[in-house]
Amino acid sequence: MISTLALVALAAAPTGAQEIVESAAPRDPDLTLAGEPRVRIGALDGPLDGPLEYIFGDVTAAIRLDDGSIVVVDEQSHNVRRYDANGRHLWTSGREGDGPGEYRGLRLLRNCPGAAVTVFDRVQDRITQLDLDGNVVDTRTPNSIGVNPYGTPACSTDGRLVFTPWPEDRPSVLERAVGEQWRWRVSLRVAGTGSMTVLQSGIPGAERTRISRGSVMPSYWGRSMVFAAVDTGVWFGTSDDYELQHLDWTGRVTRTARWAGPDLVVTDEQVERYRDYLSGLDRYADGEGRRRFEREVWPERRAYLPERFPAYESLLALADGGLWIRTHRWRAPGEVLHLLDRDGVWLRRLTMPGGSVLLDAGPDWVLVRQRDAFDVPTVALYELVETDREEIPG
Repeated sequence: MISTLALVALAAAPTGAQEIVESAAPRDPDLTLAGEPRVRIGALDGPLDGPLEYIFGDVTAAIRLDDGSIVVVDEQSHNVRRYDANGRHLWTSGREGDGPGEYRGLRLLRNCPGAAVTVFDRVQDRITQLDLDGNVVDTRTPNSIGVNPYGTPACSTDGRLVFTPWPEDRPSVLERAVGEQWRWRVSLRVAGTGSMTVLQSGIPGAERTRISRGSVMPSYWGRSMVFAAVDTGVWFGTSDDYELQHLDWTGRVTRTARWAGPDLVVTDEQVERYRDYLSGLDRYADGEGRRRFEREVWPERRAYLPERFPAYESLLALADGGLWIRTHRWRAPGEVLHLLDRDGVWLRRLTMPGGSVLLDAGPDWVLVRQRDAFDVPTVALYELVETDREEIPG
């Protein structure tokens, strides 16, 4: 059993100094998913000739609105769909294209004021706002307000847009040797009403590997900078360890949160689990595919795997300023998440079974993507229940 929570807060530090919050264990009991979902949306273990509004091809995001309804974006059909709290389809909006209400790469932004639903098109770098009936109420490109995002931006509840622009040292790619791994340097910026502020620059960003003279790719199990906007500023971390920093809207580090996560050293068992997953893909099913996997694919993959996992791979901000933190998906058979409160105190630890991917969450529920027996995506809402802490794998 893990020891009880140890919390150190330097509240008496001089004005302007940051506070350090350290948690040795979660404050509250661990969580897991209830045995059955409260709501499931999608064609579960059934034929694909049913109503199209309940069939998904590529679910890239989903959120639960304040009224309990669920909004899902499907990148294969290029549309946004809303379902009521019981999973009944209400409307579908959008199609493939370049005009208003048309999309090419769908994501959702959370906690954005001024509209029921805010869509970010990652291909066209465009933000579209929809009302509760699925009508377009506003559409604009981030470039029109001086924003050139790299990846998906984030909203704060007071209307600011937080983003990272394209990496500062991208031209240095041409100077790298084949096989070299490095981290791009990025900055965190915030766009408000008619102005833009650089909160911090020179942050270690995504890890990259030069795999040939003309090709660079994200490193396998590579570290990256992640961030989430809350009402008081931005939480961010470089995934080197279990640590996040909070920046206020002037760019000052006001708080550092640390917690005692599991060992990050990559084990032989984890490598073999990854190998089994890759070798089971359809592309390697026949004899020639299997031989290519053994001769070419696996030796290259194995050579580039790191000795340590990233501590986490994404953050999800809650409306109350807390954070769900997704640890690296290959560290454990199931997905493990940590919940911090708005002050950085480690509250909970959650484990989800393998095959469940977090889409949205509150303090006592999660919205996840799963797949049925035919490998078709479904979206499910689960309540969270307490479990024996010793059952949780980190």
